[in-house]
Amino acid sequence: MNSLQVWSHTVRPRTLPAAVGPVLLGQVLVVEGHFSWTTAILCVICALALQIAVNLANDLFDGLSGVDQADRLGPTRALQSGLLSVGQLRLGLVLALGVAVTTGLWLIIFGHWLLWLLGALAVLGVLGYSGGRRPYANRALGEVAVWLFFGPVAVLGSLLAQRSPIGIESIVASVLVGLPVAAILVVNNLRDRYGDARAGKHTLAVRIGPRNTRLLFAGLVVVPVLFALPGGQPDWTWLPWAALLVGAVALSRETARRDGPALNPLLGWTAMFSLLFALWLAVRYGEILL
Repeated sequence: MNSLQVWSHTVRPRTLPAAVGPVLLGQVLVVEGHFSWTTAILCVICALALQIAVNLANDLFDGLSGVDQADRLGPTRALQSGLLSVGQLRLGLVLALGVAVTTGLWLIIFGHWLLWLLGALAVLGVLGYSGGRRPYANRALGEVAVWLFFGPVAVLGSLLAQRSPIGIESIVASVLVGLPVAAILVVNNLRDRYGDARAGKHTLAVRIGPRNTRLLFAGLVVVPVLFALPGGQPDWTWLPWAALLVGAVALSRETARRDGPALNPLLGWTAMFSLLFALWLAVRYGEILL
């Protein structure tokens, strides 16, 4: 691969829809009179930069800690395979965080003061996932963190950036939208459970076993769809809702019957499902396209 292909592979583009969906949902939920296109675009850029930073940090820190070995079952890691050096990955991580911090500062300055706290938590979340002395991904907290940052933080942070009031429906939507995103990490950890256990990385999949991990995945994709039934919308909205439910069940069945490298395609499929679910929540709670 040439340099551009290496970096394109390393930032894991299949995961990026998961970062965009919750932020787009947040923009749809902005109360009339508070919306700014500039703020909305910066929110999306910041979310993408943070997601890319997480991916680069995971590649870097897992490579340095020895979690990634030659028998890795997932997509090729840049550091472990020698495609990128430690210095190159560190530079990429700094640049991604630089974009996130720059756009984040603009949002903080013109948004709500609580964004200072959320911004600091986001940066700590990027670096603490697989870095530091006690990475929280090694303590079975990865899925909870993903739900938090890709659910309430992303959606409610978008509203705070627009200085929009936050209603109960926005809170409900923020709780639901992060669940399928957390399911992406569940698939990843299910695939890597043997290598993680060998390296002392005690993910949730390592702790609860494959059967319960697959049940957790099903719950994270099916249950939020069931909680987001069309309510007060036109009859036609039942069609996209039903399609999402069928998709959630299909993803759960595929996760139940696959293992090892065969789980890799489900990472992208689940990321795309999370984006489609976010768009559905925009219809359900934001009342768009009606």
